[in-house]
Amino acid sequence: MKLSELAQEYNLEADLLQEVVEQDLSIPLKQGKDTVLKPTEVARILACDGLETADGKPFTPIIAKEFEEKHKRSLAAKKAAETRKKKVAEEAESKKKLEETKIAGERVKHHVELERRRVDEEARLAAEIEAERVRVETEERVRKDSEEARISAEQELQRRESESKRMAAEFAAIRQQGVDADEAAAAAIQAAAPAVPQARTGQQPSDAPTEQPPQQQKQARAAETTAPATAAPEKIEPRPEAVSKIKGLGSKLASLAKATHEAADHSTKAIPKPTAPADYKPAAAGSDPSLSAEDRRKLIQANIARNLDMAKRVQIAKTTSKKKPGFAPIDRTKTPGPNRPGGPGRGPGGPAKGGPPRPGRGPKRDSKDHRTEQEIADEEAAGKAGRRWKSTLDEDISGVTEFTVTLPCTLREFSEAAGVKASIVIAKLFMAGVMANINSVLEKDAIELLAQEFKKTVTIKLAKDVVAEVEEQAAAIEDKAEDLAPRPPVVTIMGHVDHGKTSLLDAIRKTNLTAGEAGGITQHIGAYTVTTASGLDVTFIDTPGHQAFTEMRARGAQVTDVAVIVVAADDGVMPQTVEAINHAKAAGVAVIVAMNKIDKPGIDKQKVLRQLAENGLQSEEWGGEIAVIGTSATTGEGVDELLERLALEADVLELKANHFANATGTVIEAHRNEGQGVTATFIINRGSLAVGDVVLAGTGFGKVRNMTNWKGEKIALAGPSHAVEIIGLNDMPRAGDRFQVMDDLKQAADAADARRQAQRERDLASRSKTTTAATIFGDIAHSKKKEIRVVVKADAAGSIEVLNKTIADLATDEVRVTLIHTGVGGINSSDVTLAEASEAMIVGFHVIADGKARALADQHHLEIRIYTVIYELLDDLKKAMSGMLDPEMRETVIGHAEVRNVFSITKVGMVAGLFVTDGVVRRDAWMRITRDNTILHSGKVSSLRRFKEDVKDVKQDFECGMTIENFQDIKVKDIMEFFSKEKIARTL
Repeated sequence: MKLSELAQEYNLEADLLQEVVEQDLSIPLKQGKDTVLKPTEVARILACDGLETADGKPFTPIIAKEFEEKHKRSLAAKKAAETRKKKVAEEAESKKKLEETKIAGERVKHHVELERRRVDEEARLAAEIEAERVRVETEERVRKDSEEARISAEQELQRRESESKRMAAEFAAIRQQGVDADEAAAAAIQAAAPAVPQARTGQQPSDAPTEQPPQQQKQARAAETTAPATAAPEKIEPRPEAVSKIKGLGSKLASLAKATHEAADHSTKAIPKPTAPADYKPAAAGSDPSLSAEDRRKLIQANIARNLDMAKRVQIAKTTSKKKPGFAPIDRTKTPGPNRPGGPGRGPGGPAKGGPPRPGRGPKRDSKDHRTEQEIADEEAAGKAGRRWKSTLDEDISGVTEFTVTLPCTLREFSEAAGVKASIVIAKLFMAGVMANINSVLEKDAIELLAQEFKKTVTIKLAKDVVAEVEEQAAAIEDKAEDLAPRPPVVTIMGHVDHGKTSLLDAIRKTNLTAGEAGGITQHIGAYTVTTASGLDVTFIDTPGHQAFTEMRARGAQVTDVAVIVVAADDGVMPQTVEAINHAKAAGVAVIVAMNKIDKPGIDKQKVLRQLAENGLQSEEWGGEIAVIGTSATTGEGVDELLERLALEADVLELKANHFANATGTVIEAHRNEGQGVTATFIINRGSLAVGDVVLAGTGFGKVRNMTNWKGEKIALAGPSHAVEIIGLNDMPRAGDRFQVMDDLKQAADAADARRQAQRERDLASRSKTTTAATIFGDIAHSKKKEIRVVVKADAAGSIEVLNKTIADLATDEVRVTLIHTGVGGINSSDVTLAEASEAMIVGFHVIADGKARALADQHHLEIRIYTVIYELLDDLKKAMSGMLDPEMRETVIGHAEVRNVFSITKVGMVAGLFVTDGVVRRDAWMRITRDNTILHSGKVSSLRRFKEDVKDVKQDFECGMTIENFQDIKVKDIMEFFSKEKIARTL
């Protein structure tokens, strides 16, 4: 069709049509209006907009059916493009406004921060001025009070001196009166003297005395004065009233003189402390007991004498006893571990008393700048970079080329020392792929790289470690040979659970501890000092055998001299037995194997020996050096032989220690008792521990207020290799921590504070991690796990250590157990509140809840579970985790059907006519459509009919009609498989 014919047929303006075709549609017209057009070009022209008819009216486009869909898509695409363009413009505008708002907010925030700091600085200066004013007023008031007290004392002294002078004058007057009275009495006696010669001449004196003439009186007095000295004069007695006055006056003068002396002496007198009596008894709780140096020396000497006597008795018993068969000579060059006095892993202990004083930590740092203006000016002039600068937001501190930081160093400290804004440092780390904030701790490598990036020289220093200083001073002290004395051996009982370790220890001690253990298994590490029949003192350490108590067994092996591996003759070597053997080998201690339960019938001793040889313990019976002794805790068989072998091992090791040194050792267990506070069990490796000693143990310190042995008896002093329980620490140490006696309480407090701060920093470092793409995806995967939250309280620090490890090991790929809080002591109301807020369960191990906690738990409908056996606790946690696992979906095929016909029904869709070949077809079943053994669709049956009636199921060899959800491509000969889904609970 030509263009002119097209214009004539549809009554179109020919010129306008030619223009639209050539310009808008880009169709070439070589022959003008006579150009022959293709059908597709005709369709495009008729579908074009902007054409007009010959009479000037708009022409309605005629769109062919095959181009209608394309036209709609074109219009929709244009509309979508316009919409996207508009949306992008709106988002750009919104983003621009948001950025401007953010910048304005940052500026306001910066100004507010500057204003706040200015106000804080003014307040600080005002507070310092006020404090200085108060200090000056206080000093002035104290000076005035002191001056008034001095004036009052001087006045009192003057008054007492005048009183003394007055009484001295009275005393002189009274004494003069006494002298006058004596003279009068003498004159009276002399007047009576002439009557004596008259009696000698025989003349009778008259009743009334005759008065002599004055001349005779003078002669008589002269004769009296010239009488010979041999004539003894008669004794003159003073009057009683004069004597009493003089005596009373002397006492009064003495008390007055003493009071005057005390008033005149204004010095502070040191009151000496009374020494402890010889029969010392520990003071009751609440007092501050201590031993005098003499009592301590006597107790240590008695302890050494007892140990020497013990060694002598053991030697006598060994020489007089018959030699047991199977005891081969021991070559210590082949035994595992070095032969060294004092046992493995034992340090030289703390310093002896009287040594040089150790430097303390000094005053604690604060956030104030205590430098004077002159010091600040001098340091700025000298260019010191070691001082911590003020905030980089307040002043420009650029120009620093050298600076010093102290590890651990935060990003803020690095920014202040280097003179670089914190935001720039964060940006540098971000570009390196490290997400950090202003409080993040920087490693040494990161600090060096940042300094290199900013072209600065950095000097990195390590913070002074008070703890390391204390430990180095303790390790530097060596014991002299003359200070060493015998000590008892430390023996650890190790082995698999329920192999009779505690029962064997009961047989040795003649006690019954196994009956008191929950579940019949040991769950705490215990230490006991026992005296055997031969006089040997042995400290036994009983370790748990359950697999959860691996750390406790390792701790027991580290503090021992001899390890006794208990193996049940009927069970043989078990997993925890192998673990105990490895711990003993790693500790380098002598090993003895106790083959327990040999009284049971049907045991195979050779099997046990073979299993021991496979694990590196060659018995003496097989030509090795490990003693394997058959024992029975029930009948007592072999117990004496085991003790004799222990005595032989102790004699070979020649165990000695310094009894006079400050005590050092290991914390075996620690727990908190109501009314007593922290109670810790120590085993002493070196020195002697006495009541009143200052002890540093882990993060706790304090004076030993009370000390008891394993029987609960109070003791005043304990020597090396003894296990004691002490009270007096301010904080609970962890099981396995070292303890040592310090010279003074301040030094112990500084070391404990440093350890506590280091532990806190380690905990923060373990919780804070560097954010990278890998950690982000790991956190996302971790957050998808289901979680059981638990609050755990236990009776001892060792139990908490075991529970932390074993509960964390229960985590799987789908469910994890998170410990919200762990602690030692009973369950209280704060634990219940924490569990309620975090939706956690409360677990108590060997502890119960108080009344307030139980009432609060009932109010919040929280369950408190109490356990005494660890495997019961772990089993319940596993059950709770199993309940949170997603169930397993199990499919069961119930039938097959073949499509014989397909129908299309309006408003319903495709309906398949089926013939059930086997099984049954149910309306609520799941199905798969297969074609040539390939699955095309899986879904549910939508409807099931037979003869226009809805049915629940259709059995084999019957026909039915069916519709399928979301699938219409059904063809004849398709095979449908029907199956049911069942949820099966999973277990760990």
